[in-house]
Amino acid sequence: MSTTNAAEAAALASIAEAEQVIDRLHAAKDPLLEEHLYEAWLRKGEALAQLGRHAERVELCDALIAHADAAPAGRALWIAQAFNAKGLAWRALGKAKPEIEAYEEVERRFGDATTPEVRTWVAHAAFQRAVVAGSLGGAFAKVDMVRNCEDIARRYANDAPEATREIVARARIWRGELLSDLNYPAESREAFDAVWRDLAYAPEPSVAARVGHSRINQAMVLAEAGRRVEEAIPMLDEVLAAYAGDPREALREVHARAGFLRADMLDDAGEYALALAACDDVLAAHLADELPGVALRACRAMALKTHVLFRLDRDDEVPALRSALIARFSHHTGADIEELMAEVMCRTAYDAEEPEDVLPVCDAFDARFGESTLTPVRRWVARAGMARGQALRDIGRSEDAAAMFGAVHARFGRHTGETDAALLLTATRGAMAAASVLRGAGRNDEAIALYEAAASGVDANASQALREEAVHARLQIMALRNEPAAVQAPMLNALAADFGRDAVPELRRQVVDALYSHAHELREAEAFEEAIAAYDRLLALTADESDAQVLQIVASALLNKGYLLLKLVDRPAEALVVYDEIVARFRNITSEDMRDTLSKAAASRQTCLVTLDKLSGADFGGDFPDLPVNKLDEIRETITRGYELGEAGKQREGIELTDQVLAEHIEASHPELRNQCSRALTNKTYMLQQLGQLERVIACADEMDTRYGEELSMSIQERVALCLGYKSAALDKLGRHEEEQAVYSDIIARWASSDVIDLRRRVARAFYCQGLTHKQAGDTEAALESYARLLGRDGHAKDVTLQLWVAKAMIDQAGVLGQQGDQAGRAEVYKTLIARFGSSTDAQLRERVINASEWLADAHGKLGQHEQEYTTIRDTLRRFGTQMPEAQKARLSHRLGPMTLGRFARKLIERVKGIRN
Repeated sequence: MSTTNAAEAAALASIAEAEQVIDRLHAAKDPLLEEHLYEAWLRKGEALAQLGRHAERVELCDALIAHADAAPAGRALWIAQAFNAKGLAWRALGKAKPEIEAYEEVERRFGDATTPEVRTWVAHAAFQRAVVAGSLGGAFAKVDMVRNCEDIARRYANDAPEATREIVARARIWRGELLSDLNYPAESREAFDAVWRDLAYAPEPSVAARVGHSRINQAMVLAEAGRRVEEAIPMLDEVLAAYAGDPREALREVHARAGFLRADMLDDAGEYALALAACDDVLAAHLADELPGVALRACRAMALKTHVLFRLDRDDEVPALRSALIARFSHHTGADIEELMAEVMCRTAYDAEEPEDVLPVCDAFDARFGESTLTPVRRWVARAGMARGQALRDIGRSEDAAAMFGAVHARFGRHTGETDAALLLTATRGAMAAASVLRGAGRNDEAIALYEAAASGVDANASQALREEAVHARLQIMALRNEPAAVQAPMLNALAADFGRDAVPELRRQVVDALYSHAHELREAEAFEEAIAAYDRLLALTADESDAQVLQIVASALLNKGYLLLKLVDRPAEALVVYDEIVARFRNITSEDMRDTLSKAAASRQTCLVTLDKLSGADFGGDFPDLPVNKLDEIRETITRGYELGEAGKQREGIELTDQVLAEHIEASHPELRNQCSRALTNKTYMLQQLGQLERVIACADEMDTRYGEELSMSIQERVALCLGYKSAALDKLGRHEEEQAVYSDIIARWASSDVIDLRRRVARAFYCQGLTHKQAGDTEAALESYARLLGRDGHAKDVTLQLWVAKAMIDQAGVLGQQGDQAGRAEVYKTLIARFGSSTDAQLRERVINASEWLADAHGKLGQHEQEYTTIRDTLRRFGTQMPEAQKARLSHRLGPMTLGRFARKLIERVKGIRN
């Protein structure tokens, strides 16, 4: 029987027993028998509360009060208890006004009572009224309740019963919380501190425990405010010191709670070694304790310890610890411990190194928790099912994997009436995983059915994770159906309506990208009118879009629509409107992709104007003649032939061809002609450099920059940067180093922030060459600064060309440090280079790694670190001996020989000395 069912059965049994007593004693007149009657009435009320039958509890309290009021005097204790119970029932029903009235009735009737037991219930009613009014009221109500709490503390401070003293402590604590709500932090802190000073060591365990928990709560508030280490943890240390070794149950629980939270805070603070020690402290004090609240904290401490061990890279200790946790707490049935146990067992499955190891863990998990009705545990049941399914998939049992994933969805999916968000998400992912497996097996109809189930019922109000799965599922359905583009429109319309304006940009991108692809497919199928309508649907959906990536798709859609109108359906006037919209809407966006789009739009706009001029005879403002396709092809071919001649060593003939293009078109304003002329001028600059005509290289590069330096097109920008690189090399050869440095600075200033890979490479070269030029001029500090800027920018780049510039900069950086006498710094740079690029398969990078290894050994030698020098040379030969030049291999082997003999001699001497001693 589950914990929930057992509690319900116990409550029903308590009601039945109480009703028997009530029926038997309802007419009793004997005060002793009446006492049993009222106790039964109150027990029944508590049982009704456990079952959530709070309205019945209100009626029960009214019946008790009516019966007691009709009896002779002396029933005050039972009436006061009944009113208090009635107030709590009204609270459970969300009725604040009648709740407060119930408490006020206690105070009205019995406020002057002198009997200690009755005074306890009067104090209880006063405190509960303060809680309700202070929680629900505004500032004035909170101020009144602060005074009310002060009044409770004054009136009942000297009462002896433990229950009354606990109420006084609670009132003082509530006063501190109200002051905090009223934004009086200093007064609130003083209130809490005063409670701790006065009552932390109270002889009554319930009072001390109440104060201890309050102190812990105060520490948690400080931790949430970012004052974890300096204030919150020392506060927990106070609690631990106050109750260490106290045998009383309530205080053992306080101590265990404080210990666990201390460990948790240390973990959050990144103090993993201290967190591990704190977990061990909790376990040393409380691991054997069976008190539920204490056992829960010990269980949490063990679970936290597994997490900390992972943080400390002590993964090998985790399996044994998890096994110990499961063995220690397997007999506990409390909901919180059940959840922790389920989590630990499920994580054990997920962390298994081999998929075959997952299955027995899942078997044990299902045997223990498979039928649990606790929602937090059921979440782990669903996740364990996913772990089992993935393991089956990994070991090639695809059929079983699909069945397992499907079973998770069948058990926890929306169709079952499940409402828990976490379970619905796991069930949806189960359907998606099953569909993926079936799709891989070619069972597309079954996969589509599961994708439909995953997407069913998910709308804009669902969680982000569910919306992501639903969008993915719908896109997969369309892909699997593979229907003609014209048939897909209804499903795309629904997708756009549900998620096209989603708050999450990534979801909007997926929807807009699907619409864009659909429009493109229609265009390729020559369904031009349908394609235009599809582009219009995309544009209407994104009219208010702000995400940069979505806007790029929108710009591309406009560009494609313009092309369709201009070239495919011969409607240049409409196309002109589209190109004007691109320029107007995106002119302030400066990303490289958008600049290319704007460049293309501007060129196409001019084509529109020329076309309109020719069609109407009117002047629409086209500022260049139309460019026939055959003429453009001829220009491209001429430039390409010139480049090929240059590569064949016939640079002068190649330059003649490029000059033909430039002579005819260099002044043209047509965007495509400007693009081709930039190609021609770049090729000419390159060929002049090959011929060694350095002054002409500089002149060509300057012309390139003057004519095209402000172009929006990224491809032209790349050519400009390349030509400036040629210019810097020419200036270097001419010894004009100040001008050379100015070119490097210009390249860095203009393109350092670019993400375009070719431009990043130009900037990396500029940084490196700038540093090299500084080094050659003797300005080593400036050289190191340039190298540092390159390493900071591209030190972890994945592009091999960038990596090569980084490696070259590191070698030069190490060389400069060596010249400055910093052999230790030199060695560290070489070590970093070897660690970063030692596994590269690129020949040029590998060459620099080998050289760095040799130079690292040299640095160790100069530092007197001869053992490191020896191992570096030995390891370099072992690792790269077959890949290095023979001369270098011979040189290193020659160095290693005497060092090997020297090491042997030293060990022999040490051995002899050891025998003599």
